[in-house]
Amino acid sequence: MPDVLLVEQKEHICTVALNRPDKRNSLSPELAISLRDTFIAIKADSNIRVVVLREAGEKAFCAGADPAAIIGEEAGESLVEAAIESVVACPCPVIAMIYGYAVGAGCDLAAACDFRILSDTAKIGINPVKLGLVYFPRSIARFINLIGVSYAKELLLTGKFFSAERAKEMGLAHYVVQAEELEDFTYSLAREIAENAPLAVVGTKSIISKLQEKMSYQEEKELRAIMERSWTTEDFQEGSKAFIEKRKPNFLGK
Repeated sequence: MPDVLLVEQKEHICTVALNRPDKRNSLSPELAISLRDTFIAIKADSNIRVVVLREAGEKAFCAGADPAAIIGEEAGESLVEAAIESVVACPCPVIAMIYGYAVGAGCDLAAACDFRILSDTAKIGINPVKLGLVYFPRSIARFINLIGVSYAKELLLTGKFFSAERAKEMGLAHYVVQAEELEDFTYSLAREIAENAPLAVVGTKSIISKLQEKMSYQEEKELRAIMERSWTTEDFQEGSKAFIEKRKPNFLGK
């Protein structure tokens, strides 16, 4: 079996590539755990100054997550949430390089990065409401910090997938470039950041992250209870079944 995650380091730039192209790089439990463990290792490696997170191939950055990885838990935390939060916790800047679809948990994974560079053919969006799910509170807070309340509501309550240009208007994308230019553009930015003083870059990112933290432990616990209740609903069962059967779900509100 091929590795679900490919990791390569050149000088001070580490490339992490999701490698389930046959599944559009969706986050399986195995891939989520591998992603988490890789970013924990990166956190401990002071020689790495920039991470480029990308897809293997050019069809899908990440097309969501397997239900088992969303609801499945390890140490009390969803495997997908743990993987995404490990990206957030990375001390050095992380650049998402996106050719194709970054949808569902893939959109959240991209939002967890410090920069998002999209090809002009990319699509991005997050659709748990179409599956009968309430999404992770920390991720919702991150979207609000990233694009503001109005756009966060449009993103999360419609479940639409947006074009790269629309994503740039909303603040989800920093740059939109031609697909054939995406790799050169991304690594040029990575090199530019890597040439800066590493302690200053890490320190500045840390301050920015700390200034965004607003939620207390008790508040997050209460919000997680709302999310976890959605896992037991008939609507979630119907949403999951409809997704597999490629049909429109019939939600009953129970």
